[in-house]
Amino acid sequence: MRSLFPGIVGQPRATEGLTRSLSSGRLCPSLVFHGPTGVGKLATAVALCRVLLCGSGAERPCGQCRACRRIDERALLHPDVRVVFPEKLSEFEKGEAAPEGTAATDLQEAQAEAVRNPVWSVLMDRIRQSIAFLHRRPSEGPRAILVVDQAHRMPAEAANALLKTLEEPPAHAALVLVTSSYHALIPTIRSRCQAVPFQLVPRSAIADHLAARRSIEPQEAELRAGLSGGRIGAALDLDLAEFSRRREVLLGLVEELLRRGDPGIAVARAEGIARGGESLDGDLEILMTLQRDLLVCGAAPQRQGGDAVLVNLDLASRLAELADRFAARAPEAIENLEAAIDAIRRKGNRQLLVEDVLLGLLPDPAGPPS
Repeated sequence: MRSLFPGIVGQPRATEGLTRSLSSGRLCPSLVFHGPTGVGKLATAVALCRVLLCGSGAERPCGQCRACRRIDERALLHPDVRVVFPEKLSEFEKGEAAPEGTAATDLQEAQAEAVRNPVWSVLMDRIRQSIAFLHRRPSEGPRAILVVDQAHRMPAEAANALLKTLEEPPAHAALVLVTSSYHALIPTIRSRCQAVPFQLVPRSAIADHLAARRSIEPQEAELRAGLSGGRIGAALDLDLAEFSRRREVLLGLVEELLRRGDPGIAVARAEGIARGGESLDGDLEILMTLQRDLLVCGAAPQRQGGDAVLVNLDLASRLAELADRFAARAPEAIENLEAAIDAIRRKGNRQLLVEDVLLGLLPDPAGPPS
């Protein structure tokens, strides 16, 4: 069976299930796309809109018709598709004065902005607008389609308002909720929607896509794929130059701590890292990948596929040189780092937590195993 979602990477369960439902004419009008962030849920929702509204007939989506050209993640213009994100109330009120449909919406940027602002929510007023949109006759195509991204950020009032439309949807309406927290949706919403699960994307699939479809050199594609954690969005969005610069600083610190074993260095450097503001989360994630790779290097890598299992493939030789020094402290160091990441997200004392992480990297006084 021809896939209707050829551009979606590493989600065969989701795309094959949707293709079967569409081909048989039995697509549920209310869907929940759920799974990790950055794995293509919103991209699949946009692709589904193209399939449903494509004007070419059998070979849908054609990518060439008027409908397909106006349904794009970077420039959404189709009047029968509405995508809702968490947003700031003042920005919503400002937008109320602007004529509808006068500019294309960049869905990727809108999604990224919502992620950067976790206190925003899917507004009740926006949901009211969207319900009215679903009940109007479509302007051009056979359906009106509403996509709610980060739907778990709907307050209860908005979710309950949407529930009434789910219970009695207009015949021409389709609704897709997109979420990384399926169980944060109220149970009555979940019970009225068909769940479509998404998964982390295999590293090889991400690397192949980056090399074949995005014209990225194979070595860089492998590195991006390894660093992505199975999230194709992260692989594409990574500022590799800035990441490499910061990683070099942190690896240099790890090397210094493991070789010199000086607690004073750990305490002194912790202050600078803790002042990193928004970059602190990124620094700790880099440290996590480095520690994980050190653990892999110390576990007889020649018997486990060599550097193919490393995240930081380009650092294999440097990491191998440090692995023995890290081995004795590895379980404690990784546990400290995981606890620090969690505590910092809960607004713990940044400097003390980073100090604890760096002190945990100091070598065992007994020295590496002989």
